[in-house]
Amino acid sequence: MTAVTPTALLAMAWLLANQTAPPSALPAAPTGPVVPTAPAVPPKPGPWNNAVEVRRFGSDGTAELVATFDHADVCTVARLPDGRIIAAFQGYPPDRPQDFDRVAVRFSSDEGRSWTAAQPIAITGIDAGLAPPFDPTLVPLPDGRVRLYFTSHPGSDEQPGQTAIHSAVSADGIHFVGEPGIRFCVEGRVVIDCAAALHGGKFHLIVPDNGTPAEFLARRQAGESPIGGNGYHATSVDGLTFQRAADLPLTPVHNRWFGNLLSDGRTLSFFGTGPGPWPMTSADGFAWNAAPSPMRVPGVDPAVLALKDGARLVLSTRAPGPASNYPAHPPAP
Repeated sequence: MTAVTPTALLAMAWLLANQTAPPSALPAAPTGPVVPTAPAVPPKPGPWNNAVEVRRFGSDGTAELVATFDHADVCTVARLPDGRIIAAFQGYPPDRPQDFDRVAVRFSSDEGRSWTAAQPIAITGIDAGLAPPFDPTLVPLPDGRVRLYFTSHPGSDEQPGQTAIHSAVSADGIHFVGEPGIRFCVEGRVVIDCAAALHGGKFHLIVPDNGTPAEFLARRQAGESPIGGNGYHATSVDGLTFQRAADLPLTPVHNRWFGNLLSDGRTLSFFGTGPGPWPMTSADGFAWNAAPSPMRVPGVDPAVLALKDGARLVLSTRAPGPASNYPAHPPAP
C-alpha cells in the first residue's frame, strides 16, 4: 500500500463544502529540535471525529457497551479460524499522521470485551493507479483466509475515476494481497460501502444506491443523509466474478442497505442504517422480510457477529452530527 494522502473523494468534498484547502500535504520534517505540535486532525467536522462503539446484545435484548474505538468509522467484523475476532475500520489516529485515513484492524480473544491496539493493514499487488483502499468489508473463506472487499477508484486527486468494489486476501488479517480486477461497479453511480457474506456456497454482495456523485455530494452539503430505500445486489460462486441481480427495495425509504450481511448457514440477515426494523432476513438473498424478533440497532453502519454464548456483538459508528451518516470518502462530481 502506498503512502496515504487524503483521497480525491475526501479532498474534493472538503473543497466544495468549505471553500478552503483540504487537509492534504503534511509539513516537512523539522531540521532542529522536535517541538510537539497539535494532532493531525482537520479542524472541520468529518469522519475523523466519529467513533466505533462495541456492544454485546444478550438473548434477552439487553445491551452492554464493552469498548470504543476513537477516531474510527465504517467498521466490519469477522471471526478467524483460531477463534479470534477481527474488526476492520477506517482509522484516523490524531497522533500518527502516516496512518491517518487508512484501513486498520483490531483483534479480540475474549469475545469482543477487549481489543488489541489499532494496526494499519498492508496491501500489495493492487494497481498503482488506484486510490488507497477504504470502506472495508471482511468475509472469512473456507480455506482459512479472510477476504477484504473495499472501495477505491482510479485517477488522480484532481480527476478521480469511477468508484468500484475491489478485493484482497490475507492469511493473518494484516498483510493482504490484492486480487486483480473489479468486483462490482455501476457506471455513473456512487458505489461504496458494500456488505458481503458467503451463504450456501455463493457470495452475496449488497451495496446501497447512493445516486450520482453530484446528487450524493449535494445531499451531503445540505446536511442530509444519502438517499435510501434501494440497494444493488450481486452474486458470485468464487467471490471474484459477480453477476448483478435485481435491485433490492427497502421500506421506509429512510432505511438504507448500509451495514452488515451475516449468514448462519440457513438465513442471511442484514443489519442496516435507519429506523428499521432490523434485521431483514432472507433464505436466498433475493426475497427479504423483517425478522420475527427485530432489534434496535444503534448508530450508523452496524457490523454484527454471533458470539459463542448466543449473544451478538454489534459494532456501529457513533457520529457527532448528521453528516456522519456519510461514508469516510464522499465522492466528488
